[in-house]
Amino acid sequence: MRPTDSDLLRLFVEQGRQESFTELVSRRIDLVYAAALRQVGGDAHRAQDITQQVFIDLARKAASVSRHSSVLGWLYTSTPETV
Repeated sequence: MRPTDSDLLRLFVEQGRQESFTELVSRRIDLVYAAALRQVGGDAHRAQDITQQVFIDLARKAASVSRHSSVLGWLYTSTPETV
């Protein structure tokens, strides 16, 4: 059974498993980039910067986000905040 996004984030927080965070980023980077691209009117460079910042924020806030009901929802709603 494939671990959920929350499972991966918890493994990163509780056991320091960098590969879990890497897997989470790999799963969700396209969604975050697409949301950022829409927010900045198609500016690919800004969308890339925003995407990077969202995942930096996720790493920094991982302990609290791992208790969030939906990591995917957090990623999606956090994208516009970085614009």
